[in-house]
Amino acid sequence: MFISDTHLPQLLPAHAYHDEAWYEREVEKALLPAWHVVATSGDFPRDGSFVSLKLLGRPLLLRRDGGEIHGFLNVCPHRFATLTDAPRGCTAVLKCGYHGWEFDGCSGSTRRIPDAPAFRPLEKGQLGLTQVQVEVCGGLVFVSVGQPQQSVTTQLAACDCDPAVHTSQHGEIGRREVLLPVNWKVAVENTLESYHVAEVHPRTFTTAPPENACRHELTTAGSCFSGPGDTRRTVVGLERLLLGRLGVSRHGGYRHTHLHPTFTLAATDSFAILLSFLPESARLTRLVVAWFARQSGSSRTLADRLLRIWAGVQSRFWLQVVGEDAAIVPRVQAGLEATAQPGGGLISRREERIVHFQRWLLDRLELPVPVAAQPMSQGAVP
Repeated sequence: MFISDTHLPQLLPAHAYHDEAWYEREVEKALLPAWHVVATSGDFPRDGSFVSLKLLGRPLLLRRDGGEIHGFLNVCPHRFATLTDAPRGCTAVLKCGYHGWEFDGCSGSTRRIPDAPAFRPLEKGQLGLTQVQVEVCGGLVFVSVGQPQQSVTTQLAACDCDPAVHTSQHGEIGRREVLLPVNWKVAVENTLESYHVAEVHPRTFTTAPPENACRHELTTAGSCFSGPGDTRRTVVGLERLLLGRLGVSRHGGYRHTHLHPTFTLAATDSFAILLSFLPESARLTRLVVAWFARQSGSSRTLADRLLRIWAGVQSRFWLQVVGEDAAIVPRVQAGLEATAQPGGGLISRREERIVHFQRWLLDRLELPVPVAAQPMSQGAVP
């Protein structure tokens, strides 16, 4: 059941979805301190494996060393060249390609400086790389370039979400990235409601599930939607058989988790798909999509392989859903950028997770909730 008793107001003004000054305030106060999925553990198969990327305008380098993934600002402290411009690769030494400075792969401190006497009195270990925080949950690699208030594990636990159950390195089936010409909030909010399902997804979901089959949960860290899964007898039988081989019961449900601000994970008993909405600018979002099969925790069995095959079949459906959403959100962006709107907007009970997200954002931006906005029903988390 939904939490609200009535419809709800749109809390954010239209210009919040394209104004550069508003976006810069979001970056500083809401996005930099948050956790974002930027890679999967499959990107780091061995020590020395690395990925370079930009997050919120910051060039980053993630590299595996000693079996763990470490993150650094991809800028040499000597003359500020990027250490590498390769998007991924594997190197035995963490080294700047300009003057050859070498760094410790775990701490980022300087390990070797060519012609070191020319830098006296600089001592070995000084002037190292700037570290960024990295946490790995299941097969997902989270990064924060600010100072998060809590670990991502703690925040996910508050949403009753454990990516390790649904994602793993050998359970990853595929991944792609898509550039969406929309503000990141447009893309996120589209995933937080089921009201658009019948109109946008008539060939996939066909219709939105009835209210009595749905459940919304609002927490300080995010929100969740729970609904019915696939009830076809052949699917139920197949999944019961394969999951039973792993010692896992089939519950038959679907759960969509949103961790503020950019992480979403949709999961069934046998399949999970990550959508990570990484802001590039006020009008551009990089969407990272990765999908996984449920796997055993200890070994790769025949059931594991069959579940990966089954996840590959399911992914066709989910990627079509992603494509349908990607086609509609630019129209939302176009309307938000129109020189005039027909009013302040209105949100249905089926879209109430959007209001919860907007309240969270306004709180991070230290902006007041509009006076006209009524509080949600008792039991909701502000």
